[in-house]
Formats: sequence, C-alpha cells, structure tokens
Amino acid sequence: MLQHTVTLRQLFSLGVGTIVGVAWLIVLGDAMINAGPIGAILAFAIGAACMIPIALCYGELGGIMPQTGGEIVYAQKIFGDNAAYAAGVSLVVIYLINCVFFGVSVGWLANELVPGLKGPLLYTVLGNEVHAGSVGVGMVCAGLIAYVNYRGVKWATAFQDIATYTLIAAACLLVIAGLLFGSVENLQPFIKKTDWGWGWGGVLGVLATTPYFFGGFSTIPQALGELANKSDKKKIGHVINACIFFSLLFYSFVILAVGMVLPSGRLEEFELPIAAAFENAFSSPLAGNFVLVAGIGGLLAVWNALFFAATRALYAMGQRGLFHPDLSRLHSTAQSPVAAIAAVSLISIAGLFLGQGFLLPVVNMTSTLLAGMYLLVTLGLLKARAQRIGADALPPFVAPGGRLMILAGAFFSAYLVVLSLVQQSAAAGWRWPPEWSVLLGVLAVAFAFRIRELRRIKPASS
Repeated sequence: MLQHTVTLRQLFSLGVGTIVGVAWLIVLGDAMINAGPIGAILAFAIGAACMIPIALCYGELGGIMPQTGGEIVYAQKIFGDNAAYAAGVSLVVIYLINCVFFGVSVGWLANELVPGLKGPLLYTVLGNEVHAGSVGVGMVCAGLIAYVNYRGVKWATAFQDIATYTLIAAACLLVIAGLLFGSVENLQPFIKKTDWGWGWGGVLGVLATTPYFFGGFSTIPQALGELANKSDKKKIGHVINACIFFSLLFYSFVILAVGMVLPSGRLEEFELPIAAAFENAFSSPLAGNFVLVAGIGGLLAVWNALFFAATRALYAMGQRGLFHPDLSRLHSTAQSPVAAIAAVSLISIAGLFLGQGFLLPVVNMTSTLLAGMYLLVTLGLLKARAQRIGADALPPFVAPGGRLMILAGAFFSAYLVVLSLVQQSAAAGWRWPPEWSVLLGVLAVAFAFRIRELRRIKPASS
C-alpha cells in the first residue's frame, strides 16, 4: 500500500510547482513582446478565470474519488475500462514527454549559466544539435529525481516543497527589486496593438496559450490516494483554486517587475528576456545568473512533479488491470512504485538523446491530450451527478454554480481541444502538422497494447 503522508500544503506545492516551475522564465518574455506588459497580465487573468470551472470539476470528482490515478479512476468508474485506458495512456504520454523535454531543457539552461558546459557536439536531430554535456546534465538530474521518488512519497514531496518555495522566494526578491528600481514609464505601451483582432490580436494570441500554463493543477489528483488526512478531501477544490489564483499573482508580478526594469522595445533582443531584464537593471551578470539558478530550481520542481504524476498514473493502470500488473509493485520499505519509477526513469534518460528538434512536435501534441482530460473530467462530472455516482453521501466538496458552471467548463475544454488542433495546423502552414502524425502513432500503439492486454487477461479469467 502507498504511504499516506501527503498534506494540503504539499498538494499546493505540487500544483504551483508544476504551473509556474519554468514557464515564468521561458514564456513570459514572449507574452510581453506579443501583448505588452499589461496586455499579458490581462490575458493571463482571463485565462485563469476560464480555468476555474474546470478546476472546480476536478475538486468535486477528487473529493468523491480521492484515489491514486486521478482521471484514470474517474473514467473507469463513470465511463468504463476502455475510457480509463485511454485516459491512462493520455496522462502517461503527457507526463513522460514533458519529463523528457524538461530533461533536455535543464542542459540548455545550465549552459546559459555556465557557457561551454554543453560540451562537444554528438549529432543533430531535425536540425537541432545534441551535445554531450547537455545530455550529461540531464542524466544527472534525472538520476536525482528518480532517487528522490524511489525513497518514497515523503522524499518526493519534501523535494517538491524545497524546490517550489525556493523558487517563490527568489521570485519575490526579483519582484521587489523590479518595483523598487524600475520605472512605470518602461511599461509603455501597456497593451501592444495589432492589425488584427480589433487591435487586440496580441492579447488574444497570449490568451490562447494561457490555459496550458495553468494546467499543472492536474498533477494534484495523482497524489490524492496518499493523503495523510482523509477529511482533507473536502478541501481539494479550494487547493486547486488557490494554485490557479496564486500562479496568476506570480505571473502578474513577474511581468510587472520585468516590464518596469526593461523597456518593452528591448525584450526582443534577448533569448531569455526575464534574466536579461535583471542583468540590465543592476548592470551585473550576477543578477542574470541568479535568475537562471532560480529557473533551474523551478524546472526541477515541475520535473519532479511530472515524474511523480507519471509514476502514479502507471501504478494506477497496473493496479486497475489496465496494463501489466507489475507496474503496481511497491518497494518493501519505502512503499514507492518501483517498477513504475524504473520505467519512467529509463524513458526519461533515453529521451535525452533525441534533442529538442524531435521533442517540440511531441510536446505540442500533449496540449491536445491535456485539453482532452479537461473534457473528460467536466463531462464525467455531469454524468456522475446525473447517475448519482458516488452519491451515498453528500460529496466532500460540491462545485458551486450547478449544471451551468459544469457546462461552461465542458465548453471551454472542448474549445481548447479544437484550438490546439487549429494552432498546430496553422503552425504547419495549414498542412498536415507533425503533431497529428505523432498523435495517430500514439493511438495506434496504445490500441495495439490494449488488444494485447485483453488477450493476456482473457485466458487468465476463463
């Protein structure tokens, strides 16, 4: 049995660490360039508001079914085994691919901090170079995260707390410095006008991406089976909403601070505008290096959270007869899912050799799968309420707003699925995008494995 030691605070650090872990360093600069500082804040605020109905649905289903596996559990109890298998495959792909992507990214950030660390060129993949040093850094970090998770949930959540709250503390220092030493005049223009979208095209473009930068709360359901206090399940919805609200404040203050210390016209000069802003503000490379160190810490936070979630999704699939039962095998003392941890570790390390050129289309594809999970949860709650699934007693947490709120969440989830597909097609020049080929390939492999598992299970049960 998995250990039951996870607290509400640790659920919060798991969600926030996943949401803001690395996006603040890599993405916010582009958002400010496209929409202006105030325009970017406005887009993130609207995006957060649109995510609230989805988060509330997660909170209600999580309270009814606080078990390891999250969407896998909901899908199995509401829609059946095939839907649960589809949800499990989607979650595993989302978490695994992003684990690999962050493993590659940590080598890139480390090289920005220590130039030359990337080492000699090994080869190129789709025009992107793969260097020995970057692979080595990724392997070391992957080994560290695997070891922490192998030692059990106490170690994994403690590591998550340290990484997340260190990042928050560092960001607070940067925000205070920006507000004290920056100038409001540098925020001009507040909102960058465009020749489309009635002049608000930049804001709309950023708005289209913001839901994915709040989606990290979906790692929280993977930890619910390890709650220390069963009564805490009535507060799951509040924790998820707190993660979204806090992350909005985090993004907004970082954007404001950066905008005040670096004029918007200069943001495009730098590959990492957030680090460059503070390096220029204090005329010291140490300030920029401080931001990079904080960025690496944040990256480790989101990587650890995704690694944790991937192992729990695989564990749940093995435990529920959706995949090989060995995946549910636990360590004799640490009670960690060792087989799942070994699988995620091996795939994460192997993926480091692919490079960013191969991974980018795959990462983009996961946005479609993530939106699909939102749709499954919102529609699942509608069906659960209609059929009174888990209605032996009043749910620990009841999402406010009734059926209308759930429908709003379902509508926005469906919109995100369509939007992700449209964006991928637009990026490919309205041709068949590589993301769609990857998605079809994943579906084909998943279908083949499902048929194999059904054939394996059938003789055993007959």
